[in-house]
Amino acid sequence: MADASLIVDRRTDMGSEPGLHAILIGISDYSNLKDPDSPPGEGLAALKKLQSAALSAWQVSEKLRALDAESRLVRRLKTLRLLVAPSVIELDAQPALAGAGGADPNRENIRTALIDWRKDVAQSRNEQALFYFSGHGIRRSLEETILLARNFLDANEDVELNLAFNLRNIYNGMVPSARFPDIGRDQFYFIDACRDKPDALDQLEDTQTPKIFKTDLGTYDDRKAPILFATKTGGVAAGNSGEATYFAKALLWSLDHGSFGATDMVGIGAIWPISAQSLKAGVEAADELFENRIELTGLVADPVLCFRRDAPSLRFKLALQPGDAVARVEKVTLIELNHKTESEIPSTQRSSGETIWDSSIPAGYYRLVVSEKSKVDPMATSGIEFLSIQRKMPWTFTIAGLP
Repeated sequence: MADASLIVDRRTDMGSEPGLHAILIGISDYSNLKDPDSPPGEGLAALKKLQSAALSAWQVSEKLRALDAESRLVRRLKTLRLLVAPSVIELDAQPALAGAGGADPNRENIRTALIDWRKDVAQSRNEQALFYFSGHGIRRSLEETILLARNFLDANEDVELNLAFNLRNIYNGMVPSARFPDIGRDQFYFIDACRDKPDALDQLEDTQTPKIFKTDLGTYDDRKAPILFATKTGGVAAGNSGEATYFAKALLWSLDHGSFGATDMVGIGAIWPISAQSLKAGVEAADELFENRIELTGLVADPVLCFRRDAPSLRFKLALQPGDAVARVEKVTLIELNHKTESEIPSTQRSSGETIWDSSIPAGYYRLVVSEKSKVDPMATSGIEFLSIQRKMPWTFTIAGLP
């Protein structure tokens, strides 16, 4: 069966050069589920159609293409597979979705695309793999996430989960093995789906899903293969109708700005690398909703997916202590030490009454200067601080020695 999901194919042009092989699945318009405003069905049919998942997968695919065009991927984009089923509201919000191409994300098309994707990744150990899923997910156990294809609950299927697939089977099927000894070792998995366990799952006689991959688990697994979940076990993923999910928005920001610091990378030079660990930190920095609510698991040896040449921006937030000193503050200034530039940071008052100084700044080395009203000398000056997404915000700075 031909793989209709393949929308970028540079295998001939790139030849033996290793590349990034991405597969992105986004399912909003589930064929056999009710609309969001309809009364829920029974059992697993209580799940509803979605209105953000397809748009999210498409936007991430477009971001990968943009990063490739900007020569910011560690491995050039070699293949890209897209399987999306958008809702009407997503198509209204983003008409380009209608011409995105790719394949319908039914179970058979997903199976075909994944098998061909694995073959491409298996061409050499220096290939990179990326798997992204946005749609309905359910948890069968603490270690198992079941992902639902578009035609899930088809009336012709007696077994409810026959048109679903197990993330663990996909992950284990990408292990180096006798059949695929040279499979790419750097693999990234992004799961933008709920991880709660519906009560209806306990009522099913059979909770197994048909396997897509035959797995060989008796071999040494030396992959760098992180899995970034949009939520921890038991949690739910969400988004506003007609927009990308909250997780996808934060991930898109992190793909641009999620770097801890500058380094030299062989074959590339001086860069700000964006890796598995820093992507997670970037998602958390992009949206306070995700602080301590997302999970990075799998074989997390921190592979680098992409990079930028200049310093990324971050949201700088500052709180001053003691609280009674805030009324005496005239201004707060950050001095960027590399370029010797000064930026006055504007203040805002939270609903709690607390004053926060808040601005977007490039990552780098800084010195903080707090000026007091009607005084020439600074009220307080910090030491040299490296500010990046690794610094938890707001930064609480204590003004010492006040009379």
